Amino acid sequence: MIIEKTGKICEGLYSIGYHFIPAFLLMSTPPVLFDAGLTIAGPRYLEDLEEYLGDINKLGYIFLTHSHYDHCGAVPFLKRNIPGLKIAAGKQAAEILKKPNAVKLMKSLNEDYEQKFRKQIGTADISFSTIDIDILFEDDDEYDLGDGWNIQVIATPGHTKDSVSYYIPKVKALIPGEATGVYDGNFEIQSEFTSSYRDYIRSIEKLLTLDVDIMLLPHIHILTGEDAGQHIQKSLESAQAFMKRIDTLLSRFNGDRDAVINDICAEDYEGKQTVLQDKRSYLLNLGAKVKAVAEER
Repeated sequence: MIIEKTGKICEGLYSIGYHFIPAFLLMSTPPVLFDAGLTIAGPRYLEDLEEYLGDINKLGYIFLTHSHYDHCGAVPFLKRNIPGLKIAAGKQAAEILKKPNAVKLMKSLNEDYEQKFRKQIGTADISFSTIDIDILFEDDDEYDLGDGWNIQVIATPGHTKDSVSYYIPKVKALIPGEATGVYDGNFEIQSEFTSSYRDYIRSIEKLLTLDVDIMLLPHIHILTGEDAGQHIQKSLESAQAFMKRIDTLLSRFNGDRDAVINDICAEDYEGKQTVLQDKRSYLLNLGAKVKAVAEER
């Protein structure tokens, strides 16, 4: 099954916020929120947390998959409103989130959306700022939240160097961030090997060993049953195909990366018009993917 809305996914697990940038709420004791997307989603997350938890202060943790602006944008807002909240992420993410240039870029990218959604935001202070990480995760860490809610931490670099995925054995749910890509408007997988193609492939192969019944993707789509089970293999094949496409274009354009970027953007973003991403972010990611292939040839 393919789910494209927020709400209850299964017993103890919910999607909250907006369907295009959801966060995932685990009703453990204390509850955990996985990722906290764009700054503009902060007030909506609070509303949903109050609905499902009764008291927003019951939320104990936010577990981040990686340090991109659309996965941690609302963390500062939530931290300001829930003072006891603890933030967890991989060690590399913790380092990145303290770097002034990284914070400046994430703030700028979030402000693009803030300008578009100013009326919906109202007067709430949703501004992005430095994020201090309270809990540092490493590959193969396990976090026991009681009542059978055990979280397995899996290092899955490739989209970013700091990417981690979370597996919840009790309900066979995987939260991969963008380690397995995202879907476009044609329900085709858009691969996201923005830091390393080789690492991205190795990470997908690692995830293939899991028994997955629920796939919690970061933008719009939640997969269950057979769709969830098949997604990781499809992601592997999609990444391999996109790498070959970039490699072919690099040869055609004599290594001119800008020419490759322009060619793919013209066909995919402007031609098909199915990419579910703003153009600035799309070009940043595409440029990183072309760079990754060029440097690993």
